[in-house]
Amino acid sequence: MKKEKFNLQEFAVEIIEEMNGILKTGQAIQLEFNGNEEITQDERILKNVMFNLLSNAIKYSGENKNIYLSIDTRNENVLIEVRDEGIGIPEEDQRNLFSQFYRGKNVTNIQGTGLGLNIVKRYTELLGGNITFKSKLTAGSTFTVSLPL
Repeated sequence: MKKEKFNLQEFAVEIIEEMNGILKTGQAIQLEFNGNEEITQDERILKNVMFNLLSNAIKYSGENKNIYLSIDTRNENVLIEVRDEGIGIPEEDQRNLFSQFYRGKNVTNIQGTGLGLNIVKRYTELLGGNITFKSKLTAGSTFTVSLPL
């Protein structure tokens, strides 16, 4: 771990620019940023967390659907929320979502290893935070990462 001070808003804009290359037709990532732009955190690990969550949102959403990235640093935590309008996660699959190699029943035709969210959870915990999610089948998913400032 190498915690350094950096501008989180500029960091988010750079990540979005990099992700634009994998967007499906008509998809866009919408950024909402509130609070202090400067944080002290491990930039490399946080980048991996955000890349994974955004790439999942893109992968599991159809064409012409938006991806929403919301970042709020107004309290003692950084809240990073990635919301999509994708296929959602079946309720019976939700309890195992962060397990290694676990993939939901509704994603068998979409390429993946079942490791991404497990890694995101471990990285988030390494940064001293936690990750939660809400999802509804056919209505999309929202993943929220909370990290201490």
